[in-house]
Parts: sequence; structure tokens; C-alpha cells
Amino acid sequence: MKNNRGIRIGRMRIKPRFFVFLLILVAMIAGFIWGGLKIADHFRGPSEEAPFEETIGGIPVIRDLIPEGAIGRPGTLRTIRYVVIHETGNTAETAGAASHNSYVHTEAMKQKLSWHYTVDDHEIYQHLPDNEVGYHAGDRLEEKGGNMCGIGIEICVNADNDYEVTLENTAKLAARLLDVYDIPMKALTKHQDYSGKNCPEHLIEDERWDEFCGMVEKELKARKA
Repeated sequence: MKNNRGIRIGRMRIKPRFFVFLLILVAMIAGFIWGGLKIADHFRGPSEEAPFEETIGGIPVIRDLIPEGAIGRPGTLRTIRYVVIHETGNTAETAGAASHNSYVHTEAMKQKLSWHYTVDDHEIYQHLPDNEVGYHAGDRLEEKGGNMCGIGIEICVNADNDYEVTLENTAKLAARLLDVYDIPMKALTKHQDYSGKNCPEHLIEDERWDEFCGMVEKELKARKA
């Protein structure tokens, strides 16, 4: 009960000013806890890389990683937030996944250039561990950007490559990555989203991005079923 001298709780009598102080103290502690959780989320440790799979949806996956210490492989671990879709832009015959694997190994030794996967109509090459930073999105190392937090996938467009089959293969790879790293469909992004570059060119200019996202979503639902 309340009297002129304060607030009685059981046998204890607490003065109003002290009661207000306790409320403020509780609010401050709650604030510190909330702030600590936000800071912990901001600086949380890197995602663990999912176990390597030799095939994805029946497509062979060749893991040939860029050597550690290469300029294009800084080895920076990060939290995976996005899957970033690109197209190689190389229409020359034989410029498939194996050819681009050789290319990225050579260029990564000389410059900040790298991505994680290249896909064609019959195979997939992996060039970087999923949980390491690559240089593919054109946004340097912007916090929570495409390089810092995205897995880069290059779609082959060479003349002797079946582009439609390659899209299907890429959709299976993208769905697998979204699934195993538990990231949402909205995290499926384009190179264009980070640097403004017209990439992936065919999907953008032919207005097929939504169609491709539908393919990935279908594969993702099949994986979760």
C-alpha cells in the first residue's frame, strides 16, 4: 500500500525517487542487452562452408580452388547473405566452365578478380570456398555488399553452349546455395544490383530475370519437399 513516505512492498518501504531510479536502471540494462545483441549480429562470425557435393541435381561439380595467397583470393571469411548471378559475356566457342576456370586462376594471381562458380550446359566449376570473399560484384568491399557477402555465379554464354540447359543447371546450383545457407529467395540478386553493370545481360535484356527466379524457386521447393 502507498503512504506519504513511499511505496510499501511486503515489509519493505521504497521511496518514490528510488523506485523511479530502479525503473531507469532496468531500462538501461535492457538497452545494453539489446545493443549487445545487435553488435553481436553485426560482427557475427563467418558462415561455415557447406560440405562439398560432387554433383548437384546430377550435374558434375569440379572443385578447383584458386590458390591461397592469390590477389584474387584474399581468404577473408564472411557471413553469406546473397547469391549473385552474372554472365560471362564471352560468346567464343569453347569458352565454357573449364575455360573460365583456367582464366580465373590466371587472372586471380594478377588482380582482384574472382568468383565462386562457373556453370555451363554440362558441368560446374567451383573456384572459391563459399564462405570466402571474392571480387565479382564491382562494389569493392562495401559492408554487406555483393563482394563482401555474396556467392558469385557466372553463367556461360559461349556459342557452342546450350544456354537453356545452362540456366537450368544454374537454377539448381542457386537453389542448393539458398537452401544450405538458409537465405531467402530475395537474396537471389544480379550483378547489376551492386554496380549498375548490365549483367547478367541476357536475363536483363530479354526480360527473363523473373522467369529465372521462378526456376530457382521451383528447385528450392523441390529440395525442401
